[in-house]
Amino acid sequence: MFHIPLTLISIDPGGTHLMLHAYINGLKANVLIDTGASKSILDISRAGYYLENPDIRPFDKFFTGMGAGKIQTHITTIPKISFGKLDILNQDILLIDLSPVNTSYAMYDLPRIDMVLGGDLLMHMRAVIDYPGKRLLVG
Repeated sequence: MFHIPLTLISIDPGGTHLMLHAYINGLKANVLIDTGASKSILDISRAGYYLENPDIRPFDKFFTGMGAGKIQTHITTIPKISFGKLDILNQDILLIDLSPVNTSYAMYDLPRIDMVLGGDLLMHMRAVIDYPGKRLLVG
């Protein structure tokens, strides 16, 4: 088991978001951990940055977020996502417009979110969040 450093970000009094850095095809990405998200997500506006000629396909299943209604969703395959020492290869990931989240983050001078790490990859990584140690235990 190894660990990945976490950054705890206060959004408002009593609220905390968890962030870490990952590498998507060798390029650094800001990743928000969302234990309530069933699937991991890449910001669709960043797909061209991280992927050469991304194969973006429609995602036909019903997908919702915190807002009301269905979210326009696509899917693609990422050749390599690195979380510390762990490389995840050929991972299908959802593509969603994260601009509403990033607009909110910008109001607080917080970094842009490139990816949301959801339950699918957290389970795959066998991840445990260590809040006091500010780290994600993996493996």
